[in-house]
Amino acid sequence: METLSIVLVLALVCTIAWLTSASGDDAQQAALLPFADDPEAARRMTAETGLVCNRVVRPEDQPEQAPVWLA
Repeated sequence: METLSIVLVLALVCTIAWLTSASGDDAQQAALLPFADDPEAARRMTAETGLVCNRVVRPEDQPEQAPVWLA
């Protein structure tokens, strides 16, 4: 039982340390993540709220397909 108490206290301390280390900008960007992969939705959200959504994912360029030779 004592070990469980120690683990719970340690988990609580780590959680508090993690929450206090996150900046306000980090929390704001986390809230904007649903818009991060849709540039049009991000533009609309920015126009309506003034909050800027940083792009998280950039789509890879699609390689050109090699021509298929039919015999």
